[in-house]
Amino acid sequence: MPLIPATPEELSAILVSASAEQRPITPWGAGQHQHLGMAAHPNSLVVQTTALNRILEYAPADLTVTAEAGARLADIQAALQPHGQWLPWNPSGGALATIGGLLAAGRSGPLRLGYGTPRDWLLGARVALGDGRLIKSGGRVVKNVAGYDSHKLHLGALGTLGIMLAMTFKIAPLPEFDQTVLGVYADVPAALAAVARLRTRPLAPISLAIVTGPAVKTFQANAVPSDVLLLARFMGIRAAVERHVHVAESVGAAPIEDGTECWHRIAEYATPVAPDDLILRIGTRPAALAALIQALQRHEPNGASVLAEPGVGLAYARWPLRNDMNDIAARLMALRMDLVAYDGYVVVEAVPPDLHTTLDCWGPAPATIALMRSLKAQWDPAGILNPGRYVGGI
Repeated sequence: MPLIPATPEELSAILVSASAEQRPITPWGAGQHQHLGMAAHPNSLVVQTTALNRILEYAPADLTVTAEAGARLADIQAALQPHGQWLPWNPSGGALATIGGLLAAGRSGPLRLGYGTPRDWLLGARVALGDGRLIKSGGRVVKNVAGYDSHKLHLGALGTLGIMLAMTFKIAPLPEFDQTVLGVYADVPAALAAVARLRTRPLAPISLAIVTGPAVKTFQANAVPSDVLLLARFMGIRAAVERHVHVAESVGAAPIEDGTECWHRIAEYATPVAPDDLILRIGTRPAALAALIQALQRHEPNGASVLAEPGVGLAYARWPLRNDMNDIAARLMALRMDLVAYDGYVVVEAVPPDLHTTLDCWGPAPATIALMRSLKAQWDPAGILNPGRYVGGI
């Protein structure tokens, strides 16, 4: 049974005791992203943050909100919406995930093109370190520059450096109008040419996605796997959005009715839906996205689907597991080697449990791995927080 502390002090006491016993801890929010990284330690104690779920402070005039880590993103959005405000994120698992879990997993979603990632909206945080210390970093107001940004080191670290307790965010006004357009193209170069036109100033889509392979039918029922789909989302003043949509129509994209649901499906593309899902996250310099897609096309097995996000240099690929696993491992290694020239990386985000030891989930360790290990030693000296889950065995 998981331990569910009701206060930061209770969580701290659990960590102090676990450190003394050298008992591994698996931090747990809503469990939406436990597939990320290497498998959890088999003897770990699950510590769940869902009871730490309050909105501690909300200042609409200051455009800031402070919430505990166990609060769901959906509940925070519901509190902000009556004031015409929101956190501009649409991450995978966002409907059910806790805010702390989203940060620990490094989730953001396709709104990152126009609004940036959660890192850009996080002002400060309170964190429980592995030895039970409770620390604060950052501030509560947008102009506050006190302290260091050490809280941002926990983003995407899968709870290996500390357990987030409460976070302060700046927030944004809700846009007046929201419209999504969809275009069907013969190949990726044609879709990328349309992207270039849609990103020519003063046009400013806040989300872009290119979809290839069998996944196209998820977004266009009459599409065939050889089609390439382009989706673009515009937000802002209605008149401006309508002008942008008019330009989109000139490059073969047409407005669709249910854009919100469409972008929800795009965000959830990275979420495994079956035990045998193999999902890759591939990143590179934004300008090298075309090269990234070409590399994927060279190495992907038959039946693979790709969702790429122009402007942010990111793509997700679903590879079928009916292929020989030695073949999959070889393709993965070749893809990583191809992307070295573009400062690229490939992370296996979801893999069947029995293949965790077969595939290298993280690939080569980043240049910052020495810093991460140093921080781990200082903040979690007993090494109890999610041991081995993160890159480099941290």
